Amino acid sequence: MTTVRHQTSGSAPQDSTHIPYVPALDGVRAASILLVMAAHMLPLGPGVLGMNAMAAKMGMSLFFCLSGYLIVSMIHRNPDLVTFLTRRLLRIVPSVVMYMMVLLLLLGIGWQAVLSNLLFVSNYWTVGLSGGPLGHMWSLSVEMHFYLAIAAATLVLGGRSVWLVPVAALIITGLRIEAEAYVNIKTHLRVDEILSGGCLALIALYQGDRLRQFFVSNRRTITALVVLGGLWVFSCRDDGGALNYLRPYLAASLVGVVMHCQWRPLLAVLEGRIAAYIARISYALYIYHLLMIWGWMNEGSTVERYLLKRPLSFALTFAAAHASTYYWEQYWQDLAKRLTQKRPARTPAE
Repeated sequence: MTTVRHQTSGSAPQDSTHIPYVPALDGVRAASILLVMAAHMLPLGPGVLGMNAMAAKMGMSLFFCLSGYLIVSMIHRNPDLVTFLTRRLLRIVPSVVMYMMVLLLLLGIGWQAVLSNLLFVSNYWTVGLSGGPLGHMWSLSVEMHFYLAIAAATLVLGGRSVWLVPVAALIITGLRIEAEAYVNIKTHLRVDEILSGGCLALIALYQGDRLRQFFVSNRRTITALVVLGGLWVFSCRDDGGALNYLRPYLAASLVGVVMHCQWRPLLAVLEGRIAAYIARISYALYIYHLLMIWGWMNEGSTVERYLLKRPLSFALTFAAAHASTYYWEQYWQDLAKRLTQKRPARTPAE
């Protein structure tokens, strides 16, 4: 990525194949994975309060939003399908294959569960999802379905396909309302959380300068964060009612404020080295964290599980994520760059 503080908007630039780096988004990504890990690995309060379920929804809504932002930005800048699919598939698939092999060898999971995840249909063919180390893999199916859908649209429309994203988001939200689905793992009832990030990318591309000017005021920034943050948290609760349908757009709005604001105390945390490191290994943290609380690691008294075993589980998760990121994923990402670096960049008009 090109390391710049913010991208230029207005007449959105179309001469680069790289996505400008927004350091604050590292902090958002770090927050998203920490929320998911906390939801799955820690008791966040009395069960009656539903804090764990709320934290999981919060983390996933941010994670999906960032994914949509990245993908739509990529397609807008360079709608070359070979480059897009090569880089995304080699980003996602190798770690899934490795994780399936680990589970197959260590836990002896069935071939149906392996196949369901390798084909990225586990959010519909839910073999082995419930209560085990595969319980989170459904989200990668949603991601992959989005990749394939936008790739198909780009094949027909080129870079103009990104303008289907807002329409698709509204359609999916409409399906959720019709099905009364506050939260669901099926793509057609969940992908609006990714699509909302795509909407944010389009807004940032064309209105980013105006947003930065608006959020020069720290008072405006803090007010927006408090109001949007409060609504977003409430939209992640079952007792949030119909506000759950707005969760994708509240998450995207919150991320939009963060990436365009200039409130230094907040940015100092989000742009720090710790946040950058956690963001760097976030995908692997997500992949491996449930494995580290499986079986013996989740047995025993409350004191034994949470005071003795959980610190070990967190340490093992970070160790596995570090090794996976730098000694497995990095190889495939470098390969993807080598395979695509000589391809000429296209523009949205092509």
